Amino acid sequence: MNTALRILRIEITRMLSCYLWTGAMTAIAVFCALPGYGTTINQPGFSSLVQQADYIVHATVKSVTAEWSTDGPNKHIITKVELSVQEVIAGTPPQPLVLVMLGGKIGDQELRVEGAPHFKVGDEDILFIHGNGQQFTPLVAMEYGRYPVVHDAASGNAYVARASGTPLYSEQEVVLPMGAASSVKVSQPAAVPLSPEDFKKQIKVSRQKHAAATP
Repeated sequence: MNTALRILRIEITRMLSCYLWTGAMTAIAVFCALPGYGTTINQPGFSSLVQQADYIVHATVKSVTAEWSTDGPNKHIITKVELSVQEVIAGTPPQPLVLVMLGGKIGDQELRVEGAPHFKVGDEDILFIHGNGQQFTPLVAMEYGRYPVVHDAASGNAYVARASGTPLYSEQEVVLPMGAASSVKVSQPAAVPLSPEDFKKQIKVSRQKHAAATP
């Protein structure tokens, strides 16, 4: 990496920052407070997480492509994440389903959004998608809207984790800060993480309850 590489940090909100890396001979103008891309982070409870989502899918990342985008006089990097949908859990997502996210890397130029998840080809997740194309990260509460599906090589079983990689033992623990210890695991050492099927079942039950309660 060029030793002359420098970082320009621009505060967007109390919870969100943009990071722009540029080479010593490179001049790039980036306006981080892009219209339509504003976002704040609140740790949602399970019901709130489910209801805020426009649609919820179990999907695998098919491709990840960074490209330049312009907004009037401003130029910035966006990343398009194409998903191969294994199951639509709730809502009606478009086909094909491509997430548009602020940030990415092109050559030696990189724009990072603090707290945003990073996807790579082959990632398998349960995603709570909201405001695709309208927010910095089109997931409910950013990383709180991403739940990787982990396949345990030893047992052959799959389980749901949080974006931090911590296994999810109860859907009610989605509200915990990232990296926080599971109270379920502490009180029940023999507990096992939620399977994708169990997690999806709870999502559907929550959606049905909300629909039944809505006039």
